[in-house]
Amino acid sequence: MEKKLNNTYLVFLNILIVVYNLYIWFSVFTEKAIVADDLKEAYNARHISESYFSYIYSYLDSSNMAARPVSGFITGTLVFLSKYNDSIYLLGILFFPLSLFAVYWVTQKILSKELASLITLLYSCSVIGTSIQFSPIMLNSNLATIFFSLSIYSVYTRKNILISALFFILSILSYEIFLPLILLNLFLIKDNKKRFVFLLLTVGSVVIFRKIIQPAIFVHSYQRDEVGKILELKRVVQVTILTVKLFFKDIFVGIYKGLLNLKNLHILEILLALIMSSVVYKVFSGYDFKNKLKHIKNVGWISLVSIILAISVFYVSAYIPTLFGFDNRSLGAIRLFYTLFIISGVIYCAFKLNLGNKTISATFAGIAFLLLTTNISVKNAWIYASRFNYKMFHELSKTLKAENITSGVVCLRYDMFTELKTNRHFILREPIFYNNWECRMLSEINGIDVKKVWVFNADRQTKCEMVFLYKNGKIFRER
Repeated sequence: MEKKLNNTYLVFLNILIVVYNLYIWFSVFTEKAIVADDLKEAYNARHISESYFSYIYSYLDSSNMAARPVSGFITGTLVFLSKYNDSIYLLGILFFPLSLFAVYWVTQKILSKELASLITLLYSCSVIGTSIQFSPIMLNSNLATIFFSLSIYSVYTRKNILISALFFILSILSYEIFLPLILLNLFLIKDNKKRFVFLLLTVGSVVIFRKIIQPAIFVHSYQRDEVGKILELKRVVQVTILTVKLFFKDIFVGIYKGLLNLKNLHILEILLALIMSSVVYKVFSGYDFKNKLKHIKNVGWISLVSIILAISVFYVSAYIPTLFGFDNRSLGAIRLFYTLFIISGVIYCAFKLNLGNKTISATFAGIAFLLLTTNISVKNAWIYASRFNYKMFHELSKTLKAENITSGVVCLRYDMFTELKTNRHFILREPIFYNNWECRMLSEINGIDVKKVWVFNADRQTKCEMVFLYKNGKIFRER
């Protein structure tokens, strides 16, 4: 009877995880919350005149997508279809829930259904790499997660190195975040000959594509790895400091800000978080952790090593490890393995301290509640960032019309850094208007003729005919 009741709670928890993630997606979708690089893609979609195949080739033939043809093909397809309906592009956010299915399916094959549900839940609401959850263009990270998860499943459960190699290659050609974790696949392969075959297939295929095929078929081919950066001592120190700061300060700052924003959540959102954390407690209050302790200890060590390997990407690229803004998009691999590390660490430490099931369950319930409410606050902040941009350009549009300005170069100035630090609506300094490529879409949807009036960020443009200041929700002309 007790086992049947636990199974009922587990099914209920899985249903709640699906409902929760669909609610997050639906909130962003209905608000049409588009910021940062997605503004450029949304604008381009409105002005496509090529045929589908011509456009896909031109889309892939770029510095961002030439090295990522798998995710580039899907993203390009969404952009192309968006010219018929603006909302289609936002369907790209659905790849995050799809990655959750992959994580759950693979984890329950390796550990258990209960732990798979917990891992999926905490991964889905982590404060690390939030851009991959809310940005359509970051479906590349979610695709990479899906393929990497399937690669681990194939090598660990099916012992099929050929299929595992194929999925690993697809992961790297979607996004590079899991490339250093090839060592995990090699660790899971027990036969040296099979290790060599796997290494030859994966590394060989990626090198051949990057160094031979990619430059041959794309004019704007760009090698995204910058191995020489490992020799730049100043940058190595910077990345190391930022990494330490991320794990020992930024995560807790994000959760603290989430707690401060509890008062801004709808009562139904708080109830959903309370119910989900309560069900987590019910599922694990009778769970046999001791039987899984050896596996959990192994998962903990593997997760820790995997986090270190994932961090190595930042030493050989232009990216930086940060929890804030749109730059957190490169943390997908760290997000996954940090979740595994925390769960395994809590269980292992609890047994070392002779704590019972109820204490472990209560700890997981508490973590779930903190992360769920913080994640909802980050969702609200992402939507607020989109509204913030819209209001700013809407006010600019009204001012331009009032002053009868119909052409010229306009620079928009506002104190972005102060806004992000002091505005209580922002949790992880969500991306608001900064780059010049964001201007066209924001101008067009607010009635500014982008063919005659060119709007730029004053911090990114030196030559300005007219400068307007945005402050306290109003536009003031400076010159």
